[in-house]
Amino acid sequence: MKMVISFMVGMVVCSLLFFTVRMVLPVQAVTDESGATSENVSNGLSKLLPDIEKIYRESLMMPFIKAESKIYDKDIAEYYRALMDKTGLAPREGQ
Repeated sequence: MKMVISFMVGMVVCSLLFFTVRMVLPVQAVTDESGATSENVSNGLSKLLPDIEKIYRESLMMPFIKAESKIYDKDIAEYYRALMDKTGLAPREGQ
């Protein structure tokens, strides 16, 4: 009997939890079936965000590029350039 009561209480608690979660989650808007999305929906906040990858890459590469400009020995400069190319720290062609 104790097991049946525990099972029923568990079912009630789980049901209440399920319905509470459904109430707390935001309601999703229904879109029209035409398939056309407005520009506001597709590009909303993404245009406002900075290009974090570009900022990170520049902040990572800048000290190495500055150090490369201070190397005057030809052999060391070639080694340094090869090292930067192998590690991916050399600036790309489009940058």
